[in-house]
Amino acid sequence: MASLSSLMSDVYTLTNRDDLVAETKLAVKMATLKMHQLDNFPKDIFETGISWSPVAFIQSLDYKTLIPNWRSFKYLRKYQDGLPGDFFTYLTPEESLDRYKVNKENICYAAGTQLEIRSNTEDTYMLLACCTHPIVTDAGYSSWIADEFPFAIISDAAASVFKSIGQDEKASAFKQTVAEQVALIRQNNIL
Repeated sequence: MASLSSLMSDVYTLTNRDDLVAETKLAVKMATLKMHQLDNFPKDIFETGISWSPVAFIQSLDYKTLIPNWRSFKYLRKYQDGLPGDFFTYLTPEESLDRYKVNKENICYAAGTQLEIRSNTEDTYMLLACCTHPIVTDAGYSSWIADEFPFAIISDAAASVFKSIGQDEKASAFKQTVAEQVALIRQNNIL
């Protein structure tokens, strides 16, 4: 597994600027987030179970409290007797009413950091899935892209460091490597 310090060490090797510790650390974190935000990759999907108490037809979930590194909604589905069930339809709040202004059922929508859920059954359990951001903290750094395609992050971070110290030609040269690495990430993560 790639660590933040090992990625930084590789950037120092490329830039020959191990004196730029803060700049390099920030560049690696930014590059990591950038690579994950290229797409909603299957490896960024996180699924978790939700248990409701009390059960009701209408529920509200603070998804950022449940999943702090939440990036984007993927799906919500019913879960009963150990089996995944019907999917909820994800809508905008304005779409939650039908053409007769009646509330639609088996839908969910985001309102701020709340996921508002309206079901046609009183559900005890649901499965929630979302795409998550990688963990880019100093202590808990974790990224599947860093593990599988470290040179995408290293090259992008090196380009950022070179750009920050005014070496635009070197930054541009590394941007070409980044483009090649991005193509590899996309090619190897198509369903």
